[in-house]
Amino acid sequence: MFSEKIVFVFPGQGSQYVGMGRDLYDEYPVVRHTFEQVSDISGKNVVAACFDGPDEVLNRPELTSLGTFAHSVAIARIIESNFGAPLYQVGYALVGHSMGQYSALHCAGSLTMDNAVKLLSARSTYMSMTDKMGGGMACVVGLDRETLEMCLMAANGHGYAAISNYNARDQFVISGQNDALDVVVARAQARGAKLAKRLNVAVPAHCALMENAKLLLQRRLEATDVQPPKTNWFSNQTANIMSNPQDVKDALAGQMTQGVRWVDIMEKFPEYNITCAYELGPGRVLTGLINRANVGCRAKATGNLARVRAMLAEMESRMAR
Repeated sequence: MFSEKIVFVFPGQGSQYVGMGRDLYDEYPVVRHTFEQVSDISGKNVVAACFDGPDEVLNRPELTSLGTFAHSVAIARIIESNFGAPLYQVGYALVGHSMGQYSALHCAGSLTMDNAVKLLSARSTYMSMTDKMGGGMACVVGLDRETLEMCLMAANGHGYAAISNYNARDQFVISGQNDALDVVVARAQARGAKLAKRLNVAVPAHCALMENAKLLLQRRLEATDVQPPKTNWFSNQTANIMSNPQDVKDALAGQMTQGVRWVDIMEKFPEYNITCAYELGPGRVLTGLINRANVGCRAKATGNLARVRAMLAEMESRMAR
């Protein structure tokens, strides 16, 4: 369909903001339908949380996940309506970051809307239920992995902490218990990190503290119908393209306790000759990571009406003639 290979990338929690998607909701009936569908399935007023907030409501893990999913899928629906084809036929590959994997899997024809929404709701509940040790997350920028691992050693005796997101060669998220995180942040600052700070996240995602959540999600996934993705879907767990439904289930469950290998995924793009990326959903975190990764792929964010229109015009100009 297009003269180059496009990857659609889907953000995870942390990119949300009050008002996200409102201009798209006002412009496109398909966006209104998507947001209302997510609200109806979940029994949560996702529309009000996204458009009216306040922050403390939207930042609740379940509403953050559902709102980000709705925003991402709504933009996918605009693309599908514009080109008259499902997203998995428009894009060469789909990949999500953390909970964005569920957005990608739905758009890849692997999860129904109903199953994706219910899994995201359950996932958020399990994560909140199983965090009993006062945990959270922190971001460290400007150190390499070896130096950060030395900083993690300083947390011994103060609790548990581990790398949970490998976002770039010098950008990481760590998860763990509060006292341990504070020690690692202080040590990273002392070692010259450009940025080292706690994040406004109330659970230590993607680390061993989520073992109980992993087991609960695993049971839920075993009872859920998962179809083979209908285009290339990269797993956060392995950084490889995955197609077997049982492998997808195992990867989603395993992701609860294992790090997000985003940098490894980006570095696979040249192998597949992927040269264009569009971030579907709020914010531009993944756009920035891809553009800084020097992997021969240019990325653009599409979170508002002006950017969606620009994306559609650019895609139409690159259609194979």
